[in-house]
Amino acid sequence: MSTSPDAHHRPRHRAAHPGETSRPIEGGHAPTRIERAGIDPGLFVRANPFLDAVWDANERGTCIGAGCGECGALEFRRMLGAIDGADPADAVNLRAAALAARDAGAAPTRLAQALADLDFDLLRLAPRWLDALDTALFHARDHGMLVHVLAAWVRREAIPTRVLDLVLFRHARYGYPDDRVADLWIERCLEAGSEAGDDGLMETLLLSCPERVGAHPPAREAALRTARHSACVRRVISRLGDCA
Repeated sequence: MSTSPDAHHRPRHRAAHPGETSRPIEGGHAPTRIERAGIDPGLFVRANPFLDAVWDANERGTCIGAGCGECGALEFRRMLGAIDGADPADAVNLRAAALAARDAGAAPTRLAQALADLDFDLLRLAPRWLDALDTALFHARDHGMLVHVLAAWVRREAIPTRVLDLVLFRHARYGYPDDRVADLWIERCLEAGSEAGDDGLMETLLLSCPERVGAHPPAREAALRTARHSACVRRVISRLGDCA
């Protein structure tokens, strides 16, 4: 993942992907990939309230970037809270309640369960899906529900590289949601980094846990291979060598 936390966040008036037409907050929008194919987006979202919120936010032109310096994706976060029955007037982050819920081992909320059950293939059809997922994971973390989501994901047979990278960069490298799940997530990233040779994931691994990469021979070899064609990975390896 980019070393800039806000690299993936777009203001409302910007297009979500290269080549897409910019559109204003209100009014019409550029057709999405599945709309251009003549497919109703509703077919993909009705079974999952989080996917429904992502498509709804895109239709409205709602800001969904967790790193937005203007609004902090407040409207989208209220949409996520509404999935759990929160009133739009409620505070978005109830830190004390979140900690209490986590310590009590509360059952997953409706949003947490929707994230845990998420079909990544369907999610990736949505515009700005990575930004939406980023914001939702922070929302789950603030409300003591991140452990339910990541504990479910880490057991999956396949996890998209971009999702592995996002969670490692934002959460697991800092020990969230807990040491056990964070450690399992790092192991999954080491395995994926060894096999995929993805520049972004390898850069994040080297920045987050260089000692784990060094102690994992396949990941270490993959890092050296990646450095041959990736200036970003070469720079990180060079900095690590300078600090050694």
